[in-house]
Amino acid sequence: MSKKYDCIVVGAGPAGSMAGKVLAENGVNVLVLEKDPEVGSPLSCAEAISFSGLTSFVPVDPEWISTQIHKILVVSPSNIRMKLHHPNAGFILNRRLFDKKLAEKAASSGACVKVNAQAIGLLKNKRGNFCGVMVLENGKEKEYEAKVIIGADGVESYVSRWAGMDFSLGLDQIESCAQYLLADVKVESDCVEFHSGQSLAPGGYTWVFPKGDSHANVGIAVTPDLTSKRKAKEYLDGFVQKRFSNFKIIESMMGGVPCFDRNKNLVKENILLVGDAGRVVDSLSGAGIYNALLSGKIAGAVVSQYVRDGKLSVSFLKKYYEELMRAKGRLLRFYSLCRAIFLKMTDEDFDAVILFLKKYLDNQVVTGIEPIPLVKTILRSNPKLLFLLRHLVW
Repeated sequence: MSKKYDCIVVGAGPAGSMAGKVLAENGVNVLVLEKDPEVGSPLSCAEAISFSGLTSFVPVDPEWISTQIHKILVVSPSNIRMKLHHPNAGFILNRRLFDKKLAEKAASSGACVKVNAQAIGLLKNKRGNFCGVMVLENGKEKEYEAKVIIGADGVESYVSRWAGMDFSLGLDQIESCAQYLLADVKVESDCVEFHSGQSLAPGGYTWVFPKGDSHANVGIAVTPDLTSKRKAKEYLDGFVQKRFSNFKIIESMMGGVPCFDRNKNLVKENILLVGDAGRVVDSLSGAGIYNALLSGKIAGAVVSQYVRDGKLSVSFLKKYYEELMRAKGRLLRFYSLCRAIFLKMTDEDFDAVILFLKKYLDNQVVTGIEPIPLVKTILRSNPKLLFLLRHLVW
């Protein structure tokens, strides 16, 4: 006999735990499923988030902050360097601990959180409607029924596939990523680095994020469509050897980061997709933690209203997508446009952009940057980049 819940959330990352927390706080009977034995492991993340991106959702707990960032260094292909000073730029998280604590917040609010519980399929009732999740839990198959299912199961989302939602990605719609946690490296303790260039990281960039005590997350994102002969790890190895004279690799990880697709619907019947499962990612930077938290929060609020009312039709759940797009859609679409231009840029273009920014921003103290006006200014400054717009169908 299956156990019934109002809502089942598949995945206990930031999106899933945030959704579970909001649902539980609203009195919804919610089950959060995590396939791994421990929330937060294995890790596949660069762990950076802006100050406002974190504090908008949860109070900052120093326990899960590895480093607070006050500076941003951008390096062009020919080593043109521009540094910004920002008093509250952001944080490098301890994602393992952050994810675990967020899941604990969901549980303490009343959510049932199960680890080592892997979703293996969706259940349908006699009318053909989705009505629950089949789970492999501690080696045994179990069935859990629910009125609503939230897929928070990451870039490889099975929930979307089982629901018949096409979230396949082309080779130009995903970034292949590799990252090392390095020890014994010399980095500025409060400065993140971004290095660009098509020869260095085709269709992407490299990063150096300090984690304290001479440790740093050092990674790379590349676009597979532009790197058919080399893997992300090979590009990363070359960058690490060039950037650091001494280092020790103490951890490595690989993964993929999806790009946002405005043509994908995140709701089908009573199935909602949040975070990476719904491709709710800033396509230019690959940043996803803030978007995961935001999508989880909005999904949790909409599903709570649907469950509590009891008389609303399932079409009400489309409100999740509408509210998410109202809150973030303009930027998500804009970053997708920026990525399309970014993929066509040469090393000379990157040099020109950073040289232009250096004239106005180098060693300046800023308290915030509006991305859309900034990018418009960059495009106007470089006729060649404006010309690229002619080749984009948008």
